[in-house]
Amino acid sequence: MAAPYAWPYLVPQQQQHPYFQFPPASGSGHRPSRSWQGSPQVSPPVLPALLPIVPAPAPVAAPVYQPGFLHANYHPRSRRHSFDASYVAYQPVSPGIAPWPAVPAPYYTYSPGWSFGSLELPHPQLHNLLNGDVSSQRLHINFASVELEFRRRSGLLGGVDRLGAYDLEQPATNPQMTRVRIVCDLVPQWPVDVHVSGTTLTPHRRHRPARPYLTLEDLLFAVHASLHRKISHDDWGRLTYAQETEIARAYTRRYKASGSSSEERRQQAEGVKRIDFLLRSTWFKGFTWLEPENGVEKLKLLVGMES
Repeated sequence: MAAPYAWPYLVPQQQQHPYFQFPPASGSGHRPSRSWQGSPQVSPPVLPALLPIVPAPAPVAAPVYQPGFLHANYHPRSRRHSFDASYVAYQPVSPGIAPWPAVPAPYYTYSPGWSFGSLELPHPQLHNLLNGDVSSQRLHINFASVELEFRRRSGLLGGVDRLGAYDLEQPATNPQMTRVRIVCDLVPQWPVDVHVSGTTLTPHRRHRPARPYLTLEDLLFAVHASLHRKISHDDWGRLTYAQETEIARAYTRRYKASGSSSEERRQQAEGVKRIDFLLRSTWFKGFTWLEPENGVEKLKLLVGMES
């Protein structure tokens, strides 16, 4: 079997070029050169002892990279991540000058590892607050609420803080995206398509800043708006008796938790909505990537009970 790679250093009793651009063709690891003896067309090789000794050039300091924008659980590695653009070039600073502060990156970084086969492009990186594979800094959002409230956990004591406008307008993915489809296993019949054309978002969101990419708030707003749409008679007619009972109970719990008597009456009059099909699993648990469909990236919405 051919050697998978060429040893990049000179080995005693094996005179060969120290670097191979391609793997050797033979099984020995090095293809022997043709003998020059007895061939008038081939000149004898120059002996190494006759070559002039040229002093090696002084080493040149190579640029050093530091992971200046990685997530909190990042551990230093001996090489740069293959698909990680979250590195900044380190520039030495003079004593007494404070270095530029490093801000933790909001995107989950990873390394796909080495592969000798065909290499597939990875999915875009999800913002940590949206990533269902990252347990820290998870958003604390209940989609059953009439008004969408953006909160996130803070500290180890279960505290919850309000999410500011700066965080909400951050790109949802890296690189930035303009279109995505969101599906949920509990309501697969109602996928959510989110699309930005220029700076116009579909579905429409009032007072949205002019951003040419999808933001955190765009995705969460689109999911909330879709779940609070009324169901049709056909949707209700496809339910079993047991499902009707459970969904009716979820509907009652939701409108009674509206907060005010006027809002409670309004929610009761609007009837059953898609959110009631989630029963008690109305809390946001993140997104994960699915395989693209017709060239459109797909996200899986993870929901569950409050924790």
